Amino acid sequence: MSPGTRQGEKVYADLKEAVLSGRYASDTELSIAAIAEDIGAGGSPVRDGLHRLYGEGLLQTGPHRGFRVPSWSADALRDCYTWHGHLMRMAIKAIGPKALREPVAPEGWLTDYSTPDRIVATAERMFLTLAKRSSSNELVAAVINTGERLRTIRFVETERWSDCGDELVSANVLARFEPGSRLLEALWNYHRRRIRAANMFSEALKSRLRS
Repeated sequence: MSPGTRQGEKVYADLKEAVLSGRYASDTELSIAAIAEDIGAGGSPVRDGLHRLYGEGLLQTGPHRGFRVPSWSADALRDCYTWHGHLMRMAIKAIGPKALREPVAPEGWLTDYSTPDRIVATAERMFLTLAKRSSSNELVAAVINTGERLRTIRFVETERWSDCGDELVSANVLARFEPGSRLLEALWNYHRRRIRAANMFSEALKSRLRS
């Protein structure tokens, strides 16, 4: 890998981490020059990185033909939660008929509920573990991408609900010890709860932007 390629990959990784961590507020228009100065990189790799993030659905186009961090309307959020829920149903069912009668992931996954960062990371780990059990690379890629888009919202979830860690504990127990049909039901309830709260989460993001 050439030095230029390595620099481009690092700039892309730094930009992605900044966007997913909420460093740039929702609906913020991104300045290539300001970002380049902020991370100590040239304008070209920053521009290339922004185009890659746009292709992944992590950025939107701004009013001046640039890029901006997406804001979540309630309708868009409901749509994304619904899609993520369908992906998980497809993943579990793709494991095979036995997945509904036997534990889906007897080994479970690494869990840590001590901070919001770790709760969000545990949620992403859970969904990725279940997607990988399907042996479908397309499902895995879709679950990763949708999870990345929802990461900022998952932090809002932990701010508004004190039991996000408890939900993950319950899902882990079901995945390890109960039939997959019970985990499917629990995960649909998990998503349905969030679909119903889409207005609240959307308003919470708008409040962040105003503050």
